[in-house]
Amino acid sequence: MLLYYLIVGLYFFAFGMQFVLFPSLVTFSLAATPQGVGLAQSALSAPLFCLLLFGGLLAERSRAGPTLAWLHVAFATASLALAWVVGSGWLTYSALIAYAILVGICAAFMMPVRDAALNGVVNRESERGRQTSIATAAATTTAVQIGAQIAGILVARMAGAAPAPFLVLQALVLLLGASLSLLLRAPKPTGHERTLSGALRDMREGLGYAFRNPIMAPMLVSAAYVGVFVIGAFQVLFPLIVRDEYGGDAQAQAARLGALFATFWGASFVSAATLSRLKPLQRPGRAMIGSHIIGALALLSFAFHKPFWMFMVIVMLWGFAAGVAISMSRTIVQSVADSRFLGRVLAVYSMGFMGGAPIGSTLVGVAAATWGASAAALAPAIGLGLAAVLLAATTPLWSFSSEDTAKT
Repeated sequence: MLLYYLIVGLYFFAFGMQFVLFPSLVTFSLAATPQGVGLAQSALSAPLFCLLLFGGLLAERSRAGPTLAWLHVAFATASLALAWVVGSGWLTYSALIAYAILVGICAAFMMPVRDAALNGVVNRESERGRQTSIATAAATTTAVQIGAQIAGILVARMAGAAPAPFLVLQALVLLLGASLSLLLRAPKPTGHERTLSGALRDMREGLGYAFRNPIMAPMLVSAAYVGVFVIGAFQVLFPLIVRDEYGGDAQAQAARLGALFATFWGASFVSAATLSRLKPLQRPGRAMIGSHIIGALALLSFAFHKPFWMFMVIVMLWGFAAGVAISMSRTIVQSVADSRFLGRVLAVYSMGFMGGAPIGSTLVGVAAATWGASAAALAPAIGLGLAAVLLAATTPLWSFSSEDTAKT
């Protein structure tokens, strides 16, 4: 398990660096318009939506270790190329879009392969007499993911006006992750045809299973609305509010943006780590939906001007709720999904996030250009709150308990 957590940590350290470096380059270095910021963030997530299901098929057909190694290398190559462009003074909006698309393609295949490997690693540990439940492993993975992101964010916020060396550091971390991935010993997937017709049939069966399952279907709905109202808003609103509401030079703005991200993910880490040490919650669906409502209230507060320290406090409270939501969603999906469909189900679930994210980024970017960044937060706040209430009222998630897993 330790090797798996280390691989996850290295990837998300690099991902945390990107959380600061990419929007800083778009928003502060290139001074892109709100629509431009939204489009750039969409370029990161759109490939995920288009290719994640194929990533799920790959997860069910390939050894996790070598596959993850090659994908880490591809991501590192993109980071080194962007570092060279930035260091040479040739940075353009088009170059950033190309980088975003390539990184999005890597992530589309990496995410389901890595997530599906968790179940295999847990099963292998059980065979060796080391009992770890999926709920505990999922919560621990979430804590590692968030903790590594925080570390990456804190490092990247020191980049200021010289981001090229930090992009090189990002690439080196990914190359280390690639090396360690070769040591991963998750079981080789079996039982899936390698022909094109077999892959297409598996894709159709995976979609059918996901949408027919009484718990997975509403989880797909929750992933979609979180993608639109949370991820899209999160990616665009933070840098725009920092630039438009609090001002300062590029270095001060990057420092504020990094502080916000570190605060959010730091609070998420605390709540996820706490959950990993406690008994699994009996009502994970209820905890997830409640967390979404807290997120809606936090977004609502963005519409009103406040001192930066108060903004940080609100972001911290939202982060506590987000850690619960991430842990609970991972626990529900990985405990409910039939092992035969696990890779495809994880891919379809992630597609909800990634399919909603470019829509949310684009809409929030347009709203920010029309009404201003702060007022634009009202749209995702209202949408998220209504969607969460409707999910609780019309699906079994609100009453779903851990004892129901075997019945789904």
